[in-house]
Amino acid sequence: MADPAPATGRKTTPHPRAGVVDAALRWVSRTEAAVGGLLLTVIFALMLVQAGQRYLPGGGWVWTGELARFGLVWMTFAMAGYLMGRDEHVTLKVIDYAPSRPLRRTVAVFADVMVAIVCLNLAYEAFGLVLEQTSQTTPALGLPVGYFYVIPLAGLLLTTVRSVVAVFRPRATGKERTA
Repeated sequence: MADPAPATGRKTTPHPRAGVVDAALRWVSRTEAAVGGLLLTVIFALMLVQAGQRYLPGGGWVWTGELARFGLVWMTFAMAGYLMGRDEHVTLKVIDYAPSRPLRRTVAVFADVMVAIVCLNLAYEAFGLVLEQTSQTTPALGLPVGYFYVIPLAGLLLTTVRSVVAVFRPRATGKERTA
């Protein structure tokens, strides 16, 4: 988006592909939010089923607890990119109030580069676990363990993309947000 009154007094024009990138990131954000909402709904429904089973005669469904736990882990990874893109992930915002804008930007870029490197390494490991041939399955569902890592792999890759985007497209932080 063009800055209406930059400090130099010159108008800046956005890159021609900026609109396409913004639209793609908005679509990814909506998709991530929808997946996170769906997983939260599934977790809630499974927990209600578990609570109801306590008052019914007969045995309960063991798989409901297992799937709810998996859903919580999946939601954590699925929402990581969404939170990174909105700058709402868990972080210390102490540097956001530093008086020097270049210092704030340097620290933010360093943090985003580190997040991208760590997420890329974790995604590589998750990819290896997805492809690993094993006969191991989850206890109650019988789900092959490799399938368990597909959603974390996608979440880590999206978080990596969001971190790289944040390096090149600065976010408003600290004083800029409140001004």
